[in-house]
Amino acid sequence: MHLLIDAFTDTIRLLPLLAAVYFFVSFLEYRYSDRMGSGLAHLHKFGPVLGALLGCIPQCGFSVVASALYVKRVISVGTLLAVFLSTSDEAVPILLSIPRLAHLVGVLIVIKVAIAISAGMAVDLVLHSMKMSKLKRVNHVDVTSEDAIMGHSGCCSHGVDKERSKIKSLLIHPLRHTAKIFLFLFIFSAALNYLVYFVGYNRIERFLLNGTIFQPFLASMIGLIPNCFASVLLAGLFAKGAISFGSMVAGLCAGAGLGMLVLVKENKDMKDTISIIGLLIGISVVAGVAIQMLSGK
Repeated sequence: MHLLIDAFTDTIRLLPLLAAVYFFVSFLEYRYSDRMGSGLAHLHKFGPVLGALLGCIPQCGFSVVASALYVKRVISVGTLLAVFLSTSDEAVPILLSIPRLAHLVGVLIVIKVAIAISAGMAVDLVLHSMKMSKLKRVNHVDVTSEDAIMGHSGCCSHGVDKERSKIKSLLIHPLRHTAKIFLFLFIFSAALNYLVYFVGYNRIERFLLNGTIFQPFLASMIGLIPNCFASVLLAGLFAKGAISFGSMVAGLCAGAGLGMLVLVKENKDMKDTISIIGLLIGISVVAGVAIQMLSGK
């Protein structure tokens, strides 16, 4: 029982800041998501730059929007990858809510944006030089991007379209999201407490390949899980010292959330989808290993 009480106590401390962050992010998503989607569709050549900057905002619908736009070939492969790579989902609010780790949020965002921009522009450059770019020029970008976005949902099943309820978007969704992540964190903390108690911390570290260059690969596999629990798990493991900073970066770079589900479900070119997933994993692992080797942890 004391292990459950400890997990609940640790998690309840995070609740006020988690709620504040989600209310703020929900406001940004409600007010500006349409402009973000249209701006991304307009930029073409510099799409990866805007995609990386927008993807780092910890809101749960933008990777879905990016996938929907890519399926319609409104944005490039590099722009889609930039959004996926810079997305951190729940990791940002979770790290912000832990005082001893809050200072790492800025570092994490800068690193992920840099990876996303450089990788996205490099991929587009290579594809363009090989005359394999799948970017489709359209005359009415606003209409096309709206059509691509309509009908998709962000996490918690809230719509990512123009028919959004103000009450649901600004009140119900952030409350539901806060409660959902609070539950995830409590379950994770309780499970980890029991694992440490019955299995032992050293065995858990060995299972997670702690201290090896293979851990970023394992973390990237966790990141591929198309659910916000993946980023919760990665941030939680890092907070507990079970994975390195480089491994967390690898996992979060590979984590595209529900955007990956939209891509797999609606992109008719399966080879193209597999190639994008392969690029995402490869870039994430290389970045994670490099950071782990440079930082020594």
